[in-house]
Amino acid sequence: MEGEFNLTGTLFKRLGAYVFDILIVSMLVSLLSYLPILNPNRTQYSEKYNELVNVYEQYSKSEISESEYTEAGVPITYELYRLNVYYVVIDIVIVILYFGMLPYFLKGQTLGKRLFQLRIVGVKDKPLSIVNYLLRCVVLNNVLISIALQCIVHFMSVNTFYPVYQNVNLVGYIILYISLFMIIVRRDGRGLHDMVANTKVVYIGETQANALLEEQKVMESEMEVKPKEANKEKKEKKEKVVKAKTTKAKKRQENTKEKK
Repeated sequence: MEGEFNLTGTLFKRLGAYVFDILIVSMLVSLLSYLPILNPNRTQYSEKYNELVNVYEQYSKSEISESEYTEAGVPITYELYRLNVYYVVIDIVIVILYFGMLPYFLKGQTLGKRLFQLRIVGVKDKPLSIVNYLLRCVVLNNVLISIALQCIVHFMSVNTFYPVYQNVNLVGYIILYISLFMIIVRRDGRGLHDMVANTKVVYIGETQANALLEEQKVMESEMEVKPKEANKEKKEKKEKVVKAKTTKAKKRQENTKEKK
């Protein structure tokens, strides 16, 4: 049924739709981040990234110790995170537009959900506002975690940011795993993001099939009714003809009697 969760069907359709959507978002973010006007730090980021790769290669070849690798690598990583701010902003904007705004205009569907015949609907079929879609998007895609990570990097020093950054990042993974676990074990397939936004995901392919079946039943019933109506009309027409002939015959008899 529409409201019931199908582990072998709906789960894999949802995963397939989400992977498809993430690929689209990743491609859009990557393309936009190559534009200097949107990401002026791209060149500096590439240079710093190459520095980190060189340090790692030295460590992998045992040219430097682990402590030396950490001492050299942490400041570079810190700078990379700071230079990555424009990329993160682009990513957050695209994620909100795609997962928050697009479903509102496509009646509960992203491109992935449309491909896999899925739709986001309200619990108990309540109409959804754009706030519902935005809340769902923020929780599902860890938007607040991404913002928090950027705040940590920009407001904490290089010596204190790393443990905090790692712990906050871990919270984001925990939220993601909780949502996935809830989707798997709950009969209605609602994850944490669905609970927050009062939404659920349904497979509309089954709904469409049921609609077609109902339409077919209606057509069959109409086909059964039409012959009955046709026979009824034919019978009524025949009765009218017989009645007309009878009336005509009576009139002839009356005329004959009058003449006599």
